[in-house]
Amino acid sequence: MTRHPRSPISARTRTRIRLATASVLPTLITVPLCAALAAAGALPWAVLPAVVVALAVQGWMAYVRLGVREITGPAPGGSGPRR
Repeated sequence: MTRHPRSPISARTRTRIRLATASVLPTLITVPLCAALAAAGALPWAVLPAVVVALAVQGWMAYVRLGVREITGPAPGGSGPRR
């Protein structure tokens, strides 16, 4: 596969990034909600950075898990379920 001159990353990596980002988007809605609740005094401000860190960890874990097959390869000996 030939890389396009403007895209320094492979298509597989780009797909992994898109899927990891998509897994975080539904939870990302909570950040403005937490900010509004914190501004209203119904939630401590310390919750907002915790949610942002949790989203970053969730995105990173999704990215790593999407690449597990690339690292491990097929099951040895062909026994067991395919990975």
